Amino acid sequence: MADRGKFSDLIGSWRKILRLSRKPDREEFMLLLKLNLIGFTIVGSIGYVIHILATVVIPGIF
Repeated sequence: MADRGKFSDLIGSWRKILRLSRKPDREEFMLLLKLNLIGFTIVGSIGYVIHILATVVIPGIF
């Protein structure tokens, strides 16, 4: 029965979040889109450099 109270609290917190949330305007959406694309590009570039180092550079040394 204790799980039922926790579940009710969880549903209540979800409802509260949904009531407070709003749809972003176009300017806010475009800013978030740009920031996400920059972040994905940086993380992908770092991953690509690590991959090149691990497959080309480091095996060539040994």
